[in-house]
Amino acid sequence: MLKSKPKDENEQLHNDIIIIKKYPNRRLYNTATSSYIVLDDLVGLVKSGNAFEIRDTKSGEDITREILNQIIFERETGKSNFHFPLEVQKQLIGMYDDAYAKMMPDYLKQSLNIFSAERERMNSTMENVVERNTKAMMDFSQNIARQNLEVFKRSWEMFGTSPSVQKASDTDVAKDENADDSKPELDEIQKQINQLQDRLKNLK
Repeated sequence: MLKSKPKDENEQLHNDIIIIKKYPNRRLYNTATSSYIVLDDLVGLVKSGNAFEIRDTKSGEDITREILNQIIFERETGKSNFHFPLEVQKQLIGMYDDAYAKMMPDYLKQSLNIFSAERERMNSTMENVVERNTKAMMDFSQNIARQNLEVFKRSWEMFGTSPSVQKASDTDVAKDENADDSKPELDEIQKQINQLQDRLKNLK
C-alpha cells in the first residue's frame, strides 16, 4: 500500500487543471487526489476529459507532452490496436521539415475534432437503433407467444374447453350414464323388498 502525501491546495491551478507531479523515481503523484498513479490512470483522465498538467518535480518543467508521447509509444509498439499505420508514420516523419509542417498540428486537431463529433453522432445513432431493435424483438417475441397460446387454446377447443374441464366433464358424463343404467335395477330391488315386507306382515 503506497502512502498518500498530504494534499497541498497550492498545487492546483486556478483554472482547475489537475497537477500531476513526476518524481525522479518515475512515480507520478496526483495532487488532486493526493495519491500516486500510473500511466493507465492518465489514460483514464484523458478519456474523462479532465484537464491536467504533468510537472517534473526536479526542474519544474511541464512534461505533459513527453509523458503522453510515452503512452502513445507504448500503445503504437503493440502488434495490434494501434492507430498509426506504417504509411501514416512515414508521412508524419516526412512532414517535419516540410514547408507546410506548421499547418499540421491545427489540421490534425481539427480533423480529430471532426472525427470525435462524428463518432459521438454514430454512437448516438447506434444506441437508438439498438433500442428500437430491442423493442422490436421484444414485441415480436410477445406476438409469437400470444400466437402460440392461441393455437394451444384452439387445439383444446376441438375436444373441449380445457384439459381439466374436459376430464371433469367426461367423469360427470360417465357418472350420469352409470346412474341411468342402474336406476331400473334399483327400482326392481326396491320392488322386491316391498313385496317381501308385505309377506312378512301377512305371516304375522
